[in-house]
Amino acid sequence: MSSEEIQISVPLLLEFSSNLPASPRIFARLSKLIENEDTGLDYVASIVKMDPSLAAHILRVTNSAYYGSAIKLNDIESAIARIGFNEVHKVLSVVIAHDSFYQALPVYGVTATEYADDCIAIAVASEVISMKVGMDMNAPCITGLLHGIGKLAINLYIEKLGKSSRLIETQSREIIHREERNTFGITSLKAGSELLKHWQFESEIWLPIRQQNDPVRATNYILQTAILTLALWGTDNFGAYNSEASLPKNITWALKELNIDRSDVPSLMDEIRFEFNDRQNLFSMLI
Repeated sequence: MSSEEIQISVPLLLEFSSNLPASPRIFARLSKLIENEDTGLDYVASIVKMDPSLAAHILRVTNSAYYGSAIKLNDIESAIARIGFNEVHKVLSVVIAHDSFYQALPVYGVTATEYADDCIAIAVASEVISMKVGMDMNAPCITGLLHGIGKLAINLYIEKLGKSSRLIETQSREIIHREERNTFGITSLKAGSELLKHWQFESEIWLPIRQQNDPVRATNYILQTAILTLALWGTDNFGAYNSEASLPKNITWALKELNIDRSDVPSLMDEIRFEFNDRQNLFSMLI
């Protein structure tokens, strides 16, 4: 199918995307609340209850064997109190991945498991890197979790047109945006950032996503862009990292901006792998 046949309209993309789950927007609000030590448990619970699916999943996780739950809880307030605010953010990220991102993307040839795992992995990597450099992890985690929402929006758009065949033939991050531009006239980076901007996410969330097309040229939120850049690369490579191989230009740039020595990369990869496996254990309870 030629690019002339599918030129994606951003206004129509935003209209179609109104059918996407509300969970990502609620997650952003909750992350800010959790940052504030003065936030009351009751208020956090009231936000969670705005999304019944989100509330149900949180109860399921907190009542699971993962948290050694002998007594079943039936209310959100008690569930949050059981695990504590330190664990709430982790649980929420996994629940959001299940509720919003456990979906196959036939346009990209991506299974539901592949898409959800990628979202979780980038969120986890962003958290690990943020803590490594002494930055608050909440905003980078949200950016990481939502980095691929443009693909979800594009896939929904194409499905609304009655199409379901694979249109993007690669899953390589280095090539995929060129194919998207040729096929749709827009990249998933642009689509995702426009959607998050439309949903009134702060620019520190969506701008690092848009700038992934050429992160070295980023002019705003440079550290956040560097975190996402390193998280994307780290996730693609933590399974078989070669410490002797030369690093891509954008990764050398990201390490420099974040003041991370190359000798620290192997341990960083190990930590990302460990945290991702832990998050996958949580995720497995929801599917």
